Amino acid sequence: MQIVVRRSGGFAGTTRSWRVDTDSRPDQDRWDALVGALPRDVAGPADDDGVRDDFVWTVSVARTTVTIPGRRLDGPWATLVERVRDQGEPG
Repeated sequence: MQIVVRRSGGFAGTTRSWRVDTDSRPDQDRWDALVGALPRDVAGPADDDGVRDDFVWTVSVARTTVTIPGRRLDGPWATLVERVRDQGEPG
């Protein structure tokens, strides 16, 4: 399974991305468990009043893509983002 994390915005307005292919990882079962714990009801920026210079995170897991404002990135989504950034390849 492909997981891609993209961070855009912030003070400088730059975009960075990271990716990981969990099928080639020895801890694939841990990745699967983390993805299985993700809530599917993520409030996107459209219903948010916004924060100046906040990051916006776009996370694609297999065929699902969600966009999360930085101040709402928490729980399992934050854990997934952190893990992809730590263990994935810059993309």
